[in-house]
Amino acid sequence: MNECGMMIPAWTRFLCLASLAYSVTSLSCIQTRTEDAQLQRTLHSRRTVLRNGLVVTTGGSLTAFTKTAEAINDASAGGTYGASQGLYSTYRIQSDASAELAPTLDSVLPSMFLDAIAMTKDEVGKGGTCWLGEHHSSKSDHALQAEFIRSIFERRKERLGLSCPPMAIGLEQVQKQFQPALDDFIAGKISLAGLRDNIQWDKRWVWPFEVYQDIFLLARELRISMIAMNVDSEDLGPVEREGYPALGKERLRRYIKDPVGFADFSKPLSYKTYVDYVIKPSYDLHKDMGLLRSTITGQTLQEDMSFRNFFSGRILWDEAMASSAYEWTSLNPGGLFVGLVGADHIKFRDGVPGRYVRMVADRRDSVSVLLNPTLIDTRPSGSVSNFLPAYSTQFPERLTLQLRYLKEDVDESLAAAKALSNTGGVLPLADYIVVSNPVKDGKS
Repeated sequence: MNECGMMIPAWTRFLCLASLAYSVTSLSCIQTRTEDAQLQRTLHSRRTVLRNGLVVTTGGSLTAFTKTAEAINDASAGGTYGASQGLYSTYRIQSDASAELAPTLDSVLPSMFLDAIAMTKDEVGKGGTCWLGEHHSSKSDHALQAEFIRSIFERRKERLGLSCPPMAIGLEQVQKQFQPALDDFIAGKISLAGLRDNIQWDKRWVWPFEVYQDIFLLARELRISMIAMNVDSEDLGPVEREGYPALGKERLRRYIKDPVGFADFSKPLSYKTYVDYVIKPSYDLHKDMGLLRSTITGQTLQEDMSFRNFFSGRILWDEAMASSAYEWTSLNPGGLFVGLVGADHIKFRDGVPGRYVRMVADRRDSVSVLLNPTLIDTRPSGSVSNFLPAYSTQFPERLTLQLRYLKEDVDESLAAAKALSNTGGVLPLADYIVVSNPVKDGKS
């Protein structure tokens, strides 16, 4: 039986272990991006909070990094480019799990970055995924996504020629039930307005359709398939209300292809660190704002949603998106799946990218890119709340580049947890970050 006294089928009971496989440590203050404040009052306000840059202090688990101004100037000079040269700057994160815990932020040349995300270093290669972590309402983020999709497409055609495997664009913004509408749009059977109506954009997704439409049009121009990745609201709502027992085995199988791997993924201490830093503060903020008395579909709850059910919904979401990428790349050897998802699902590895890597092992590649991250996205709230440029994207040298987690046998409540010799490893923020350069006098 579950905590409500319901009988749970054996298969579902096994999956429920994923919701209990970690311990929650003490947390501090919470912050979110101010640009989404007005959205928090909408019908889908819970989604807004869930996806936008919540950070907390988790004792001993954080490694910050500071780079000198001179080094950053050198980095910017070496890694700035774009369709009109100078549109954005790119950096690679080199994590460090040694006793020094000294990650670095290194500039990369355009050719190196594009080779990495286009996966054209080898003639055909293994293919895989490139995750582009966005802020949903950011025009700059979506402009970068469109720029990269076109550049990747052209680079793969140039390098791989007639043997070039296909590309696909994965969309967190569209629920899986609306895949036929995406196919019809690419085939030219419906208009852009028809796409908006048929995927129920204004009902299912709260951010402006207009900031995404250039990407949709580009996909149709280049004949790149678009793949719906998100969990259907009709399935997510019951999970938030009653947990996994609310969905039968058949429905869960739509999103969870490997229940054993799904449950095991939540067990390591590294994942507990990730949950404390990324997911738990989202729940606390929802609770503080009184947003846990209804499900994602608007069904009223008699009391606050339990953390177990909230967490179950969040990891079902992540697993569904990773599974969508896994299915497509398995069917298209050497193909490239470009996932457009919220930065919160990308940062510190154990969201969507880590789940995809679990599924493919070393059979496919995976690259994660955070677009225009801010201090608020990656630093503990107390350390930057009074810092004027906290919401600016122009300080990449001040970002938190990795999270430290402990060895499995170390008690995090003891002083020994602070000893660097007890470091079990680190979770890198991402593989790359990209920063849009400020525009001056109409020029980059």
